[in-house]
Amino acid sequence: MAVLHLVRHGESEWNLAGRVQGQSPEAGALTARGLDQAARTAALLAERHPDAAAIFSSDLPRARQTADVIAGVLGLPVHTDPRLREQDLGSLEGLRFADPLDGGIVQDAIDRLWREPWRRPGGGESITDLYERIHATLDRYAGEHEGRELVLVTHGGPVRVATTTADPRLREPVPRVEVGNATVTTLDRSGRYSPDASR
Repeated sequence: MAVLHLVRHGESEWNLAGRVQGQSPEAGALTARGLDQAARTAALLAERHPDAAAIFSSDLPRARQTADVIAGVLGLPVHTDPRLREQDLGSLEGLRFADPLDGGIVQDAIDRLWREPWRRPGGGESITDLYERIHATLDRYAGEHEGRELVLVTHGGPVRVATTTADPRLREPVPRVEVGNATVTTLDRSGRYSPDASR
C-alpha cells in the first residue's frame, strides 16, 4: 500500500478572519503567514520524505497554493482532485464562528455536526458524507499507488475523518480534534497514523 502524507493547507484569509470556509471559493488565498507555513512544511517533507512520488491537492485555492509551494521544493507537479476538498458546509459558509445562530453561535452549530454526524447543514454535507468521500478517495490512492509515498494537500475536516477511530456511519460522534495549518499527518491504510511536527 502507499504511504499517504496528508497536509492541511496554510493559514488562509478566512482562517485569519475567523470565518467558516468549507468549499466556498471566496475563502481566499494564503496569508503571508500561511505562505511561510507552507514553505516550512515543504522543507520538512523534503527532509523527512525525499522519496515522495507525487503531489495531489484539493482544487480549492488555499490548498492548491500550499501544494504549489511544496511542489516547488520537491520538484513534482501538482494534480488537483476535488475529492480532497473540505466538507461542504452549505449555508454556514462565510459566517463568522462567533456570529449568533439559533440561540447560540456558529461554532456551536459546527460542533454539533461532529457530535451528530448524520446531520447536514443547509445545502451541505454531513460528517458521514465527508467520511465516506475521504475514505473512498484514500483507499483509491493506496490501491493505485502501491509501494509509493504520496503528498495529499487537503483540509482540517478530511484529516480528522481520515484519522478517527469513530465510525460516523454507525452514528458515532467524531472528535473535532485540532489540526494545525500546514501540519503533516502520515497514514497507511492499516489505520495507523502519526502526526509530523511541522511548525
